[in-house]
Amino acid sequence: MIIHLLTIVLASISLVKAAQWTINALVYLARRLRLSKFVIAFVLASFASSLPEFFVGISAALDQKSILSLSNVFGSNIANITLVLGLSVLLVKGLKIKTKTIQRNIIYTLLLLFYSVLLCLDGVLSRLDGVALLISFTLYNIILIYQNKDRRQIIEKAKKGETFYQILKFILSISLLLLSSKIIVETSQKLAETINIPLFIVGLLVIAVGTSLPELIFGLQAIRGKHKDMILGSLLGSTIVNSTAVIGLTAIIYPITIQENNLFLISVAFMLGTYILFAVFSRSHEKISWGEALILVFSYVTFIIVQFLIK
Repeated sequence: MIIHLLTIVLASISLVKAAQWTINALVYLARRLRLSKFVIAFVLASFASSLPEFFVGISAALDQKSILSLSNVFGSNIANITLVLGLSVLLVKGLKIKTKTIQRNIIYTLLLLFYSVLLCLDGVLSRLDGVALLISFTLYNIILIYQNKDRRQIIEKAKKGETFYQILKFILSISLLLLSSKIIVETSQKLAETINIPLFIVGLLVIAVGTSLPELIFGLQAIRGKHKDMILGSLLGSTIVNSTAVIGLTAIIYPITIQENNLFLISVAFMLGTYILFAVFSRSHEKISWGEALILVFSYVTFIIVQFLIK
């Protein structure tokens, strides 16, 4: 038990360092590519922070336990929008949301969430459904980059050799994020197996928290570096990647069959409900207040309590 806890602590420390390197590299790349910090965080950081979900999905599919990936994705999405975003906003004492890019992508993300859930309502996420999700993920990112208007801004000329260094640092930091997250997930799984709870619950709560750590650390590092606009970019991007690319790839490898209907429906209700709540908050005075952040965090606590009550 002590060894497992110590392993999680050490892996979390490496996550912090890797996230810091990622932030620095992304800020540089945002200037170099003439993209806004929000867009670069959405496209790159969201994918990097979703690598643990990819790892869980592929591993679960190869073991013919794809339901673990679906529950992990739902749990991670709920944790991102409630716990991760809520804690981040509490630390910055309110988060302003003024740009049209962010407001527009909040709506797009909601639509893609509904789409992924709709494909699951027949009880099976087939390989064809997986292909459809991957196509929607690809099209969305093309639209996002095409609609970015920050390309017109004048940027600083990059130093020779600096671009290669920043790209290398970005790749290394992603690798460290993946390794650290993998250790956290595997250790959490071992701890969960000793308390005899359903596989869906393991993915929904235990593994989801572990795989959401990169998003949390990314948000905290963005706050420290005074890059608040990257927080939502990372969280929305991660939600999109999880709900389309991750479960899409998993379903292509091995179709996902939903058996725990009650757990599934309640999870879907919480995921969509908390996201709609977040969307409403984001459009009220174009910011998320400290009090609204508390509500989001409390929503996650409620979610955990409900899951254990119906178990």
